[in-house]
Amino acid sequence: MKKSPLWVGVLAALTLQAPFYSSSAIADDTRTKIEPRELMQQAELVFAGKVVDIQYKDAEDGTPHTFVTYALSDVIAGRPDDKQITLRFMGGRQQKGDVIRYLDVSESPDFHVGETDVLFVRKNNTSFCPLVECSKGRFRIRDGVLTTEDDLAIVATSEKELRVSSAVINPATGEAIEYGRGLSAPRLDSSEPQPDPVPVNAVKAEQFIADLKDLAQGFPALQDGSVRFISANIKDAINVPALKPTTPRDLEFTSTRTPDTSDFDRWEEEMVEKNNGNPVIR
Repeated sequence: MKKSPLWVGVLAALTLQAPFYSSSAIADDTRTKIEPRELMQQAELVFAGKVVDIQYKDAEDGTPHTFVTYALSDVIAGRPDDKQITLRFMGGRQQKGDVIRYLDVSESPDFHVGETDVLFVRKNNTSFCPLVECSKGRFRIRDGVLTTEDDLAIVATSEKELRVSSAVINPATGEAIEYGRGLSAPRLDSSEPQPDPVPVNAVKAEQFIADLKDLAQGFPALQDGSVRFISANIKDAINVPALKPTTPRDLEFTSTRTPDTSDFDRWEEEMVEKNNGNPVIR
């Protein structure tokens, strides 16, 4: 089949900072700090789950959207409306006849059936990306080890902080295969330096989930049902106010919780407003 040129949407997210874990070992070349408390503060639902289905559908204006369905394995905070939930993301695959094209939204994660993650969710059905700080609100689980969206291992420092390491975890083997940002092919040349092992202080997903549950006790609104999560339904018409020629300040959110304004949300609203209420696509 023929493929048309990519559509590229421009959305951005800022880095997060703060402490959470402790460990006696420190991985080299650690990067961004991660603060689960700030992520939890903005979330409407926090869970661990497995991707079981991915589907695509166009909005009324023709913009493609991706529907990602998770089977929940552990509800950490919040009240899901079922044992499976569906998140709706702007962007994805669109096919018209034999022509396939894609809307690729910057900072929005890529999903594949079978992946397991820990997600901090907010604004489902009303945001371009229904995760807290978009890709920053997704943590992959690779063979029990916690990683970022681009498979960089999360490590615990001796200063009781969670940080992003430079060790890339191979999604196939669960081993560190390279240093750098983004996935790299395994080195096959024995004359080159061999891949380092998974950092000794890499954060285990099981411990991360347990600590998040403890942290969630400090957010009673996520436990008492006052925060309402609404799963996406691919059968419903996609008619998001942000995609109409209107300003973001006129938007209405379906959550019963008053949304907090994060750096990502402010940036998202500014870009939509500058583009007369339409998504920024080039």
